[in-house]
Amino acid sequence: MKNAVGTCRRVCLVALLGSLLAACAIQPTVRRPPVDPALVKGNILRLASAEWNAFGGQIVYLEGGRERIDPVGVWEDERRGSPRVAAYWRSVDENWAGYDCDKPWSAAFISWLMLESGVPPELFKPSGLHADYLRLIATNGSEPTARFVLRDARLFSPRAGDLICATRAGASIAAYNDIPDGTPMHCDLVVFNEGGRLESIGGNVRNSVSKTVRQVGPNGLLPMIGDRPWALVVELRYPD
Repeated sequence: MKNAVGTCRRVCLVALLGSLLAACAIQPTVRRPPVDPALVKGNILRLASAEWNAFGGQIVYLEGGRERIDPVGVWEDERRGSPRVAAYWRSVDENWAGYDCDKPWSAAFISWLMLESGVPPELFKPSGLHADYLRLIATNGSEPTARFVLRDARLFSPRAGDLICATRAGASIAAYNDIPDGTPMHCDLVVFNEGGRLESIGGNVRNSVSKTVRQVGPNGLLPMIGDRPWALVVELRYPD
């Protein structure tokens, strides 16, 4: 059985794959034609679900302070997983793959999701660091036409299409809208939040694109003491 908290298992392939990738030029981000804003939110949710299914539908349940994974899906360093992770990295002009297990790819996954769904890069900065696109949103969020707005996770109940973001690696931020450059963070896409149950899909969660199921209060707010130190919500303002 796979060890859900283990590291990548094909370490012996990393050096070989790295040398092959180094010989290839990084493929530039493709600039896509404009997408009808009315389609963007649906595109985001559909694509996230499709990628989760492509990775075997792995689900992480958080119950009573304990974690359970059922089923266990495809991992980043498997033949089915690594090329998909490579596609996420290409969206941020990086030439890594799933075999590069020391490279956190959750921000690349979110960036790929937004670009593929029709979000212009000037509204959502593609990056391998969550802090980069969050800082841009913090700067532009006061505009009346803003498509993304930062919200305090203690006060705002996320809805399907929103991002929930936490600090990681011991980092902290002074306020939900004050994110220092390079702050280590993780963000998931919310796909469901009703009846005290919140479901989100994220990349690089237990070595896969995973759906996480957690309990929230009756008001739908994220618990401040839980699996991650939740700091903010990115409200998606594209139409339903």
